[in-house]
Amino acid sequence: MAALQSRRGSLLPICLAFVLVAGALPLLVQGEFVLFLSTQIAIYFLVALGLNLLCGYGGQISLGHGALFAIGAYATAISMVDYQLSFWIAAPIAIVLTAGAGALMALPAFRLSTWYFALITLGFANVIGGLLTELRGLTHGFAGIVGVPKPAVFGHTLIQAQLYWFLLAVCLLSFLAIRNLIQSRFGRALLGLHDHSVLVRGVGASLVNLKMQAFVISAALAGLAGSFMAVHKTVITPDDFPTDLSTFFLLVIVLGGMARLHGALVGTLIFFIVPEVLSALHDWRLLIYGTSLLLLILFAPSGVAGGIENLMRRRRAARSEPVIDEPLAKATLQPIQGAALEVSGVSKRFGGIAALTDVSLVLKPGDVHAVVGPNGSGKTTLLNLISGYYPLDGGHITIGGRDVIGKEAGHIARMGVRRTFQTPKLIPDLDVLENVMLGAFSDEHSSLLSIACGLPGARREAAAREAQAMHYLQFVGLHQRAHDPAGEVPHGQQRLVEIARALVGRPGLLLLDEPAAGLSLDELDGLAKLVHEIAGLGTTVIIVEHHLELVANLAHSVTVLDGGRILASGTPESVFNNENVMAAYMGKRALDGAKS
Repeated sequence: MAALQSRRGSLLPICLAFVLVAGALPLLVQGEFVLFLSTQIAIYFLVALGLNLLCGYGGQISLGHGALFAIGAYATAISMVDYQLSFWIAAPIAIVLTAGAGALMALPAFRLSTWYFALITLGFANVIGGLLTELRGLTHGFAGIVGVPKPAVFGHTLIQAQLYWFLLAVCLLSFLAIRNLIQSRFGRALLGLHDHSVLVRGVGASLVNLKMQAFVISAALAGLAGSFMAVHKTVITPDDFPTDLSTFFLLVIVLGGMARLHGALVGTLIFFIVPEVLSALHDWRLLIYGTSLLLLILFAPSGVAGGIENLMRRRRAARSEPVIDEPLAKATLQPIQGAALEVSGVSKRFGGIAALTDVSLVLKPGDVHAVVGPNGSGKTTLLNLISGYYPLDGGHITIGGRDVIGKEAGHIARMGVRRTFQTPKLIPDLDVLENVMLGAFSDEHSSLLSIACGLPGARREAAAREAQAMHYLQFVGLHQRAHDPAGEVPHGQQRLVEIARALVGRPGLLLLDEPAAGLSLDELDGLAKLVHEIAGLGTTVIIVEHHLELVANLAHSVTVLDGGRILASGTPESVFNNENVMAAYMGKRALDGAKS
């Protein structure tokens, strides 16, 4: 816990110093230009902050945020100039409109790949850009909207410095809200969307809801920024929103550091301040930019903010003393109600290939059942059917007496089914503890609004889930690696992290897909003891495995698959002495030779 808090707070002094300097800026400078530029930086930061949530953390590349920014600005300007509404009414209208536009823009993301979707959003930006000039009766065409008033409070119109301070407070609150979301179950699941959508579904999250929520939040921030843009410039024209504006925002977060909390701020500052600093070197500017970009790609592919974080992490690691693990008592866990499982006549085809044909098995609560067979026999396919990743072509499956036909993986996970995968699926940008906490996604009930606002109830729930995850890490013997980056943990321990992540959801049915693959002999012994302990909690376990000795020591019953059909089923002793099973594993000729 202390290490995690240390990492989260390592940049706190720098951030506080930056906020103080930014707040004192109107008192420190005399010229209007610096204050005007600073206000513009704050406005663009809001857009980049939302885009970083969507693209950096969610992996959804959008080239349409310039258009959302324009919608927010025009909605505010039209409301205030044409309809004489105050800023306090016009800004919420703009936010709602852009959030709705973001939701509409998100719909293709549910069916298209990332880059096809990026082209769709680029087309959206071009359409909005055209409408700004064509809808003259609404947008005033090329002439734009002139005379947008500054916000007024109790009859007092804010001057430029006061508008800047107000905007700075909004930026700070928005940053804190996004930070809270990123460090919550929402942020952990969002990080898994890009490369591990299978994992995210397996912990009970809805991909549709995650994507829609990310789009709406990101679009709302763009609309809020657009509102400030309108009252800041007081004149809004189509020239303020060129077609390449969306690309600019994307470059800002790439330069600053995608999926880095401070990336949006760093990128925005660089894009605005560096040109001013290099104004005396105008003729060399392209060479300087090109060289800097090349160095960034070579030495800081995660952006400037990512490079700074990596440097600070290496320095902390070099200064830290080796940690001597203190022996801890084995974690004591509460019993789990196991789920009965019935698989009846299940079949699955992929094109002309029969992966499974008429497969049946029945498990009582608390059973440990092994599924074995040669490569390609349909073992993992069976787990994918039980957990809802594949639809059935025939037969039916019930878990805990409830039929799961037609239910998707997230729904089945919320019924108390968890699984591990053939290849460990961990999110490398999270530490071990946060990966385990992801397993409790469907057990957390705090709303996004309460999480973003940091309300006491949301904080208490987050603290309880963190303690619970640490408890399960202690159960699998990895509490000392809790704050290590998940991508740096050895392969065998990654499998234990997956098991801890599955257990934190307190599953009635646990599916283990080749958990012993790549483990050493010592790790195999530890795995066997761990599965025995899991079964002792009451969880029903299905284990797919090639290590027959491990299976013989663990399983109450065994099903052998060959060519997608059941070759034998029964106790380990009876199954592994079956001649057909021996032939499938050893080959008919080797079996005949052994008999002679």
